Amino acid sequence: MKKLTIFLWLAFIAIITGCSPKENFKTGQMYHGFTLIEKKFVNEVNAECLLFKHEKSGAQLLKIAADDPNKLFNIAFKTAPDNDCGTPHIMEHSVLNGSKNFPVKSPFDVLSKGSLNTFLNAMTGSDVTTYPVASMNDKDYFNLMHVYLDAVLNPLIYKDPKILQQEGWHHELDNPEGDIVYKGVVYNEMKGVFSNPRRELSYQINKILFPDNCYGASSGGHPAAIPQLTYEEFINFHKKFYHPGNSYILLYGNADLDKELQFINAKYLSNYTISPEKIEIPLQKPFDRMKEAEKTYAVQEGSPTENQTFLSLSFVAGQSTDRTLTMAFDVLSDALVNHETAPIRLALQEAGIGRDVSAYLSEAKQNTFQITVQNANPEDKDRFKEIVFSTMKKVAEEGFDKKMVEGILNRMEFNLKEGDSSQKGIMYFSMTYQPWFFANNPFLGLEFSKPLAEVKETLKTNLLESIITKHLVNNTHSLLMVLKPEPGLQAKIEDATIAELKEYKKSLSDTEKQQLIKQTKELIEYQKTEDSPEAVATIPMLELTDIKNDIEWFGMEEKLIDDTKILHHNVFTNNIVYSNLFFDVRTLPEDLIPYARLLSYITGMMNTENYTYGELDNALNIHTGGFHTPLKTFLQEHEDENILPMFTFSAKATNEKVEKMFELTGEIINNTKLNDIARLKELITRHQAGVDADIKNNGIRYAMYRLQSYYSTNGMYSEKTRGLSYYRFITDLSDNFESKSEEIVANLKKTAALLFTRENLISAVTCDQKDLERYTASISDFVASLPSSKLKHNNWNFTFAKKNEGMKTASKVQYVIKGYNYKKLGYEYSGKMKVLDQILSRDWLQNQVRVIGGAYGGFCGIASSGNIYFASYRDPNLKETLENYNNTPGFLEGFNADNKEMTRFIIGTISRMDRPRTASEEGDLAIQYYFEKTSAEELKAERSAVLTTTAQDIKDMKKMIEDVLNQDAICVYGNEDKVAENADLFGELITL
Repeated sequence: MKKLTIFLWLAFIAIITGCSPKENFKTGQMYHGFTLIEKKFVNEVNAECLLFKHEKSGAQLLKIAADDPNKLFNIAFKTAPDNDCGTPHIMEHSVLNGSKNFPVKSPFDVLSKGSLNTFLNAMTGSDVTTYPVASMNDKDYFNLMHVYLDAVLNPLIYKDPKILQQEGWHHELDNPEGDIVYKGVVYNEMKGVFSNPRRELSYQINKILFPDNCYGASSGGHPAAIPQLTYEEFINFHKKFYHPGNSYILLYGNADLDKELQFINAKYLSNYTISPEKIEIPLQKPFDRMKEAEKTYAVQEGSPTENQTFLSLSFVAGQSTDRTLTMAFDVLSDALVNHETAPIRLALQEAGIGRDVSAYLSEAKQNTFQITVQNANPEDKDRFKEIVFSTMKKVAEEGFDKKMVEGILNRMEFNLKEGDSSQKGIMYFSMTYQPWFFANNPFLGLEFSKPLAEVKETLKTNLLESIITKHLVNNTHSLLMVLKPEPGLQAKIEDATIAELKEYKKSLSDTEKQQLIKQTKELIEYQKTEDSPEAVATIPMLELTDIKNDIEWFGMEEKLIDDTKILHHNVFTNNIVYSNLFFDVRTLPEDLIPYARLLSYITGMMNTENYTYGELDNALNIHTGGFHTPLKTFLQEHEDENILPMFTFSAKATNEKVEKMFELTGEIINNTKLNDIARLKELITRHQAGVDADIKNNGIRYAMYRLQSYYSTNGMYSEKTRGLSYYRFITDLSDNFESKSEEIVANLKKTAALLFTRENLISAVTCDQKDLERYTASISDFVASLPSSKLKHNNWNFTFAKKNEGMKTASKVQYVIKGYNYKKLGYEYSGKMKVLDQILSRDWLQNQVRVIGGAYGGFCGIASSGNIYFASYRDPNLKETLENYNNTPGFLEGFNADNKEMTRFIIGTISRMDRPRTASEEGDLAIQYYFEKTSAEELKAERSAVLTTTAQDIKDMKKMIEDVLNQDAICVYGNEDKVAENADLFGELITL
């Protein structure tokens, strides 16, 4: 009764303060051109939801009137490509390059420099292109809405072909004797994307499964096809798909709905009439029998090919509008494959096929369920298929382990109801757009309780088993795919591209070559030209008076219980307790540092005294909402040398499950059987496969850690626990497990014994005050179960050396990193460096590396610890990018921003500091402040420094940047030929 009373009181407050439009809007009535079609309170989002149709233009609009200050505007279009040119993706980039009312080269960049946005982006999917923006400031929110609506409906692409050339692709020729090359932001982005073999696998699968509709085309664009896109086709795509009648607008948060509708209608939608074009995506006709295919992906010449093949079975399985089926497949992906004791995982493990297996559902008008084994061999194909099908048939006949399914369902329900996202508007769009597009009912996606209840009935019925039979075992609309490595394939692709461009050049007359040179120079000049002050002034912006001077402070209350330090962040968490147990890694000698990472991976996945690993997985799913053991690092007083590395047990549970959460944690810490050789081998083999895949997909991270290991304590620790050094470490253990198994077990035991003692524990909890007593009572028994040992911290004597390495890979692009630690050069941190970071990233490097250079991104990072880096992402260049970095002091010397421009930069900096946060995120920040010894006064001083930064302050930091760059510390991860061509830049070349 008490909870009901509180709920009714809150609802009353919301109504009288205008947060809820419950009484103000009537179904069937028109408001500013919008007719209210349906209105209901949706319990799952705790908000009144109103669905409108704009009568004149045909646009649909959904308002989720949540009492959340982080307001979201999103406009999405159903986009259905019919080729691999990547037109939806290039259009997504291009419309954000100037519009009728905001005629600057990139309103997106101007906004990112100087808006209080909490989210600013655009995304392309297989059947959708969407443009979300969010802000906690009302004025800023409407400014963002204005710019984004103008961008998608009135882009400058119709007047300026250079936008397509820059964002999509173009031929570039500098002089008559030079070589023609392809350039373009999306072109290079997708070269980077397709460097990941998993992306190649997905591309090949979809192409075969969906030969007749948009799901068989690459909406992002395939590098080989992007240069086939013509300007005419590009423009016609916008005319067809970007009419408001094909738009789906989502509004989320506590903004005034009447004002939102009035603005959208008056400024934009009232100017349109309904288009006769109806965008439909036809269903792919099913196959008569399963198809089989074999394709290849690129690895370096001379690379080993054994155990490097992907095997995949894919099934076109139902439609996204069937929410029960879609949710059931999410359960099936875990129950059949992903769970530690899932039957397909165990069967493939026993057969020795591959090193890891995973399954997931790709949700679309026609869903695809995919089971993929990595690190297998082509000759395993038939056995893989036979084992998967025989296992599925057996499960369909005999049924699932109900305890396993119960755990999976519990974890799913916990995560759905928790909704632990600070960007709830984005989250709700992802839940609504498929049923909105294809069932004309966004509520189907929000109201998850009904399909969840139906899926939960599977504990009493054979729902999952019947789905296996119908949609998998007896489904002929399916594909068996083999994707195997081909050494030297990337070189062949590059050679073919070069030959194609040479032939193209031969086909040009001298006049046409001169015209291409002229076009190249004009584009570069266009890219270098700054927007006029008058054009920039059209972009609405806030004033410094719109920014609050106060900081948000999240503190910890410190308690001592049974000699154990308990940190408590008190905040309403809706009966969820977020627990973090920290064990200081400095208790380990240097040689055991990588074992901390290995231990963090296997923890919770081994047999224990009282649980098999499968039973443990089930128990964790049933009794917690999440259980992870990451390594976290803090820098005390923001000094690189004062590293505080922690092995963390991070778990969340409802308040009534706290005792069980600690019981399971104690079981894992005290009773794990680290000497279970067979299980250990399985996990190390799988872990190595995951790290191997990661190093191929996240080159920028590995280059970053490697660079910082040259001069930084934190960088060296990161290198040993998640960088190239760790990759080599885990690969050595995997390759030589038989001879090293005893050593591995001994080192894991030693690592655990040194870490997990009561003296080495600090606990931090984020929960409501009323739940704290339960937490402290539970942790007392847990602490008592831990062994006691005298605490000793090691001083790691890392040896630093500038190696300047070039990592040669099969990547189609580069990640170019340069940096150093400015504190080692005698400089101190100031909050004004945050503004410098904003200016260099959003203005200088964005323009030089991305816009002109054609990389997907160029940016820098300046940390209070002293570490600073310059980085490029998916970059076609190498030496040229380093030259751009080295030209930064010259840019700063000539930096002459006026007060208005500086205000824009300052506001953009503040937007990166002021973010919406969930309760758990507040707790994480409070933990960081505590361990790093950050005070509220320090944050206030930093904010004041940001707000008072002048153009002269930025110019004055030129010398610091110059000194950092003069250290000439670089690391590059990139294409083997490109790195080899620039060998003189490196101290050492590494082949990955």
